[in-house]
Amino acid sequence: MKGAETAASAEEREWFEADRRLREKLTLRDIGVWSHYIGDASQPLHVSVHYNGWGDYPNPEGFTTKKIHAYFEGAFVRQNLKREAVAAGVGAYVNCKCTIEEKTRALLLASLAHVRPLYVIEKDGGFRKGDQRGIDFATGRLAVGAQIARDMIYDAWLASADAPVGYPMVNVRDIESGKVRATRALMGAD
Repeated sequence: MKGAETAASAEEREWFEADRRLREKLTLRDIGVWSHYIGDASQPLHVSVHYNGWGDYPNPEGFTTKKIHAYFEGAFVRQNLKREAVAAGVGAYVNCKCTIEEKTRALLLASLAHVRPLYVIEKDGGFRKGDQRGIDFATGRLAVGAQIARDMIYDAWLASADAPVGYPMVNVRDIESGKVRATRALMGAD
């Protein structure tokens, strides 16, 4: 952290180091929570009124009305998916040159488009243990979630250089370049 590098005293350096350690822990916690939401958004049952069986809606294709949500994202995934296969399905970073809101909307719409295919696979027995159709479907959705989480985290990291910090507010980029020296007073009492 630049503040520790340019600290005017050992006390200030120690404060910046403690602040960095705290912020790293908070960032890891926040990434975990955020990733959970992104994972949920990549799971088709989370974005549909048909979240746990087709429900009391017109059902011309005869999709199940049984509660399938917990089994699909729980037991089926645990019994059939491999981390390596999910990781292999994660594509390269994609800069959509869009806002996080636009990226989130695209993820939700893509997941919504997978509701019917999920129910077709379920109707055809594809979510039985070892059935490759279900395995491929669930692996693909998890890989999409992992890719979006990674891309959003990277996008946030890129944008962080222009984020304002301190009081009076200055851009992180100005601190990193040495244009503004980070001091404990600049960071406030929090």
